[in-house]
Amino acid sequence: MIPFDKVGDVLYEFESLTKFVIIGDTIVDVLLKRKGTESDIDLFVLDISVLVDDDKIRNFAYDKGWDYGRTPIDTPRLLVPVNDDQLQIDLYENIQDFFVPKEILDSAINIKIGNHEFKSVTLEDYILLKANAFREEDEDELRTLIYLLGEGKIKIDKEYLKKHLNAFEENSDSIRERLSLIGIKI
Repeated sequence: MIPFDKVGDVLYEFESLTKFVIIGDTIVDVLLKRKGTESDIDLFVLDISVLVDDDKIRNFAYDKGWDYGRTPIDTPRLLVPVNDDQLQIDLYENIQDFFVPKEILDSAINIKIGNHEFKSVTLEDYILLKANAFREEDEDELRTLIYLLGEGKIKIDKEYLKKHLNAFEENSDSIRERLSLIGIKI
């Protein structure tokens, strides 16, 4: 596990290159008050393009002593040494089938990671993003969230889900069906 104080320090360094919104399961870890993360950090970059500014991102990583790789959809991945571990930071923007609506980015909330605050999607928006992608791993993560809801460890605002569901335009019906399939009726 990589402690959140170290994660926050790394993200703070990365913020000197670009603003971003955390779009991955980090929001779940923070809401559950975990001490750190076992997974990667997914960022939607705002000030630069993961495609056009690839060299800029690569040079930034190398200047920091970080390794540089690629995600499964061929966007940059930073591999940052932290103690005896490695923090993986995957960078995204709206390309191909990967889509985060502007309304979701504009609704980002501030979360504290270590000693720093960063923008993150809400839990509800994270659920919508997972339901939109709906790969096998996304379905598994959504089922875990259903379990956490049932246990009372997290809460969701169904009205918020309904409101933001429309931001996915032609995919909104599919997302509604997928959520219903796993037990979230909206």
